[in-house]
Amino acid sequence: MSSTRPTCGSNRPAEPYNLPLHIGGLFIILTVSATACALPLIALRVPFLRIPSSALFGFRHFGTGVLIATAFVHLFPTAFINLTDPCLPEFFTETYPAFAGAVALAAVFVITIVEMVFSPGRSLCSGPSQAEVGAMEAATARDAGSAAEMDEDEITPAQTTPQFGRTRSGRTHRRPSLLPTNNTATHEPKADEEAIRPSSHSATSSETVPLKPTPEQERQKLILQATLLELGILFHSLFIGMALAVATGHDQIVLLIAITFHQTFEGLALGSRIASIPPSPSSPSTSSASLSGLRPWIMAALYGCTTPLGMAVGIGTRELYDPSGAFGLVLVGTTNAVSSGLLTYTSLVDLLSEDFLTDASWRVLRGRRR
Repeated sequence: MSSTRPTCGSNRPAEPYNLPLHIGGLFIILTVSATACALPLIALRVPFLRIPSSALFGFRHFGTGVLIATAFVHLFPTAFINLTDPCLPEFFTETYPAFAGAVALAAVFVITIVEMVFSPGRSLCSGPSQAEVGAMEAATARDAGSAAEMDEDEITPAQTTPQFGRTRSGRTHRRPSLLPTNNTATHEPKADEEAIRPSSHSATSSETVPLKPTPEQERQKLILQATLLELGILFHSLFIGMALAVATGHDQIVLLIAITFHQTFEGLALGSRIASIPPSPSSPSTSSASLSGLRPWIMAALYGCTTPLGMAVGIGTRELYDPSGAFGLVLVGTTNAVSSGLLTYTSLVDLLSEDFLTDASWRVLRGRRR
């Protein structure tokens, strides 16, 4: 095996850098990205642009496929190609060539922990509060006192007709007939059982009744999913823009066309997910309502500006940054691996399985829609 390694960097002769075309491409990507992501939001708010629910449904699930393909077909292979380039040190090429897969797996674990910690559904699994425990204990003691009082009353002489009475706790109970005095012991266990049964039911009702998330918790869940999805998209969009900014000649034209389509479909996917977040059910103040209304537009603006920002950075540092150099290969490869892990988790767990495998999905998607 040869001990010499190829030199990292672009081996082809440098072609003239077309600065006006790069600046024009920056505004093209900015316009396409922002418009694609904001289109579902605009359609929900402008009456004559209102998109049918079936079309929005198609955009959302087509976008899920685009995100899955981006993770598995674009980011993951590119990460392996970059991090196993022959010009890199032996650690990447011989010692541990699976480094890209390890980085993606670590990203999946991290995003799982993040979603587990910040998930609004945590409150559904928490035990009863201290106030609830105190109320349960008070109800149990009150019912036990009622049962003891009833036992004392039933030791009185036999009566020929049933009687109805009220205990000190205010609970109405029925006294059975006590004609045979030796049957008192027979009826006491039933009376005790009936007196105690409501207490046990009240103590366990909070455990047996299935808890469902509130509309606000469902909304927070959708916000968290959209935020994690956008995080995975933005993480690699910056370097996509930098790669486009340093491309020259024929590669620049091809890459510009490819990224334009990529940003369009990815923007529609993200925008449809953001548009599916319902508004806040309660707005205590005007400022909070305006902030809640601005959140979708801020998320759309971040997506629209990230790739152009990467292009601006690449144009400014085109003499310093070489995506084919050792630093560029490791940086872009690691970033693509992290992004592939984030998009793999969010697209498969938060989007695909949430839309087609949950109990709620079987109630919503029926027949041809599924």
